[in-house]
Amino acid sequence: KEFETKHPNGIVVFAKILNIDAQKGDISIRLEFAPDGDLIKEDGTLNKTLKLDTESANGKTEVTFEKGKRMNASEVVLNMYGIETSKGVFSKVEDYPFDKHNADLYVYIYTKPEKKKEAAKDAAPKEAADAEKKEGEAEVNEETEVEIPLLLVFEPSMSGYSITSEKAKDNEDTYVHQVLKISRSSTVVGFASFIMLLMWGVTLAVVGLVLTVVIGGRKSELAMFSFIATLIFSFITLRNAMPGTPPVGTYSDNLSFFWVEGILGVCLLAVVLTWVFRKS
Repeated sequence: KEFETKHPNGIVVFAKILNIDAQKGDISIRLEFAPDGDLIKEDGTLNKTLKLDTESANGKTEVTFEKGKRMNASEVVLNMYGIETSKGVFSKVEDYPFDKHNADLYVYIYTKPEKKKEAAKDAAPKEAADAEKKEGEAEVNEETEVEIPLLLVFEPSMSGYSITSEKAKDNEDTYVHQVLKISRSSTVVGFASFIMLLMWGVTLAVVGLVLTVVIGGRKSELAMFSFIATLIFSFITLRNAMPGTPPVGTYSDNLSFFWVEGILGVCLLAVVLTWVFRKS
């Protein structure tokens, strides 16, 4: 209501996140528009032609909303970029599940005044000269952009992510610049950490079992081979079950997956060799 009172001929812009592709570094956002005042007719169509300028992952995008038509929703794709960490490096998607990113949303809507004919054909020479002067001024004014006041309504949310939005310093009544801060949700971080700890716990238990066979003299059984081999391949599935995990090579892989796979491989080899070479 405060915006409508201050800017009766403004536009309320509703933004909604449709998808986040962290691997590509893209965020898809749908923009819906609610023009008011002399911008819109009683039937809901536009009273004048409006143009939308915004930045997308592919560069600057301009969308034209023609006079006499409805102002339909528009979709923009934003580019995500990593936040600089305390170590002076920029966060990447490979830092999963502790990666953090930013994205910028720009919205600028304007119109241009319609050209008016100022002179009549039968005007006197002096009047015709004045009319030509006015026409020249009208043509200059025609190139002038009339900015439209904007109000952005944006409550960013997406499953698996923690997203906050704040106004940039250059944000104005007629120019929207929102900075999105994106990171993995606490649920994703917690579940990924649990998976890493689980893999380490099971691997350490297997190491203890193998030590009782190799050093403690426990009898090596064929069931141990299949058990350890199954774990090696099961951990691959378990690793890929982490929510939103990128391909192999992430920070979480360096913390757990690569290590436990290597250790289990060594354990399997040790049990097999003990079974082969140990005398009955």
